[in-house]
Amino acid sequence: MAGETVKSEAICLSVRPWSRTSHVISWLTPSGRVTTLVKGAVRPKSAFLGQYDLNYTCEIVYYSRARGEVHALRECSPLEMRESLRLDYRALALAGYFRMLAERFAPQGDDAIAWFRELSGALDLVCRGVGGPGAAAMQLLFFEIKVLVLLGLGPEIESAVGSFALRGERAVPISSDVAELLGSLSASTEPPSVAGDLPIPLDALRVIGVYYSLHLDLPLDVRRSVLGVVSKTAERG
Repeated sequence: MAGETVKSEAICLSVRPWSRTSHVISWLTPSGRVTTLVKGAVRPKSAFLGQYDLNYTCEIVYYSRARGEVHALRECSPLEMRESLRLDYRALALAGYFRMLAERFAPQGDDAIAWFRELSGALDLVCRGVGGPGAAAMQLLFFEIKVLVLLGLGPEIESAVGSFALRGERAVPISSDVAELLGSLSASTEPPSVAGDLPIPLDALRVIGVYYSLHLDLPLDVRRSVLGVVSKTAERG
């Protein structure tokens, strides 16, 4: 409520400049998205230096203003920094896409706790490594399906006839292999093992992209860019 001091765990979704020395930070908390202002964030003696960054999970304390307004951040302490993401550009690309989906679609209120858990788990998973291009694409596909389930738009997959239900009465024809893969990802709590490489699930990625475009009106240029990054084989030194 407005006028209260609130303490919460929070995942840093985005950091934007407010002025030459201040930041506006978007967070995902177990009760929904929160936007805070950090005055003097980049000043040399700021107490917030090094305390937050993209993909961090932090404990934050903020002074709550009216709903929809920017709140004043009072304290911030990192709980999970996920530093290994900085060493893998493909993992970093996946993490950025996951955060974007959460920032765009996560609700306010009690339902947000499931989003918080899913995003936290997805970021922890890519921290452990994304594997080859196929495994990285599978992690992206897995999180996209979980987002659909959280939104109440879980896909209807008919494996027997090889179809994928869309808006209204339309359906995308898919192979039985794609139907089986999408069905297993929908039912699973974790994506396939990232140990070793997996084939890139191109047909499955295509049909989920169509589903997102029709049901969520999500521009797919960012998705295409991320897929372009994660499908490249990592350079070996």
